[in-house]
Formats: sequence, structure tokens, C-alpha cells
Amino acid sequence: MKKFILFIVSIIILSSSVFADTFEKVNAEQYTVTIQSIKMCEDATINSETSFSVSNCITLGNSPLTVDITSTTAGTTIGKYADTTALVAGTTYRYFVPTLSRTFTISGGGVVDSHISGSFTCNTTEDATRGGFDRHLTQLAGKIGGSPTAVNVFVPSATSDGIICKNNACSDRQTGSTVAHDIPDDTTLYGNAISIPTDNSDNFEIIYTITSPFTMKDLPPIITMDFGTKGALEAEAMVDGEGNDACRVGPSYPKFRVTVTNLE
Repeated sequence: MKKFILFIVSIIILSSSVFADTFEKVNAEQYTVTIQSIKMCEDATINSETSFSVSNCITLGNSPLTVDITSTTAGTTIGKYADTTALVAGTTYRYFVPTLSRTFTISGGGVVDSHISGSFTCNTTEDATRGGFDRHLTQLAGKIGGSPTAVNVFVPSATSDGIICKNNACSDRQTGSTVAHDIPDDTTLYGNAISIPTDNSDNFEIIYTITSPFTMKDLPPIITMDFGTKGALEAEAMVDGEGNDACRVGPSYPKFRVTVTNLE
């Protein structure tokens, strides 16, 4: 009989900042990701925030699992995903490395200051498209006012040739935008490094340090994963080609913490 890891997931959702700016980190009402695999590794070399390598890893799950991390049922869903059969007794594991699809489904929005006058609410919209431009270089437009609707977005590559759409068709757009994958400094909540391909490949990896390295014993451990979606979206005010308010909403980094506890 397989030994299944017990996953406990806490969802931390707090209110948005009261103060607006032309760029805001806002809360996600939906933040759906597809986990392609999860590895636990003994060793890693972290060269920078965008470069790392791992060794002596064990794969805990190796099939796609789609989960909304804002959902209170996320823990139950993830708990069925992986088992600890391959973890080696006496081995110490220090790193947690998920491989994720670059396609997320997000929904949410928040108040941003206008570049023209006043402020407005910028929301995700299901009507936004890339207008045929490369998915790894293009960020979708948001909509002003109304209610947010879920939209599929693609995690962009680091580039100085980025495109930001200002309308749903992306016929009005900003080009030559710089995208840099700058992880927040708190590695206990945002990970150590992220590896996103420079082309339109489907997946990317993140490496997290397990809060306390753990040594596998005879009984399966309890792995606790905490997610936070406060500030997990970026909303930015823009001005379209006719001088009117426009905006974009895209994914940012959700908070994530993993701890492992032996039962003996």
C-alpha cells in the first residue's frame, strides 16, 4: 500500500491596500495553476534569482494537477496528488521544486490612480486577447470598472521586447517593455529562484527551501503548504492611443511556504 503524504494547505486572503497608485499589487479572487510535477531534493546550487540547478531529487507527483490556490478545498485536492513511496529513509531533503504550467487562470482587480485624473478600478476580463502576438512576450489588457471575469494568462519571459495590450484586441499596445523576474526578498514566502524559459515553452520551475531540512524516517511525513493570494496580481494604469484611461492586470508572486514534519 502506498504511503501518501498528508498535505495541509492554509489559504491567507487579506484585504487590499486602501491607498492607490498607478501600479498596485492586488488580491486574487481566483488563481488557478497546473502543477506538472513536484520534486524534493537533497542539494541545489542557486546562482541567481533566475538560475539554479538541483541534484539527488525524488519526484513525488508527475502528472498534471490543476488547482485554484484561493480555494479552501485546495488542500484536499493537493493531498491526493503525491505519495512518499520513493523517499529514502535516512536521507535529508532540503528543497521543494514544483514544475508549473505557464498558463494561469486569474480573476481579480483593484483601484489604481489614473495618469489623467482621479482613480479607477482595473479588473481582469475574459475578453482580452493577445491579438496574435507571441504569448511569452505579451501581457493582456484589463478592463475599467464592472466586475472581474476569469482570464487565462501566460507567464512572460524576461525580455526588453515585451508587449502590453491596451485594449482587448491588442490593436492598441505598448511595445519595447521590459520584463524582469525579480522575486520579493522574503525567500521564506516567495522562494529562492525561478526558471522561466526565454521562448514560449509550456512550463517553468521554482525552488523553495524547506523551512527546516527533514530526514526521512519510516513513517510518511506531514508536509504543510501555506498559500497567500494577497497582492498576487499586478494592476497598472495606462493611457491608450486616444488619451483615455487603460490598464492591465497580470499574475504576480503568490506567497508560499512549505514545512515538513516527521511523525516520529
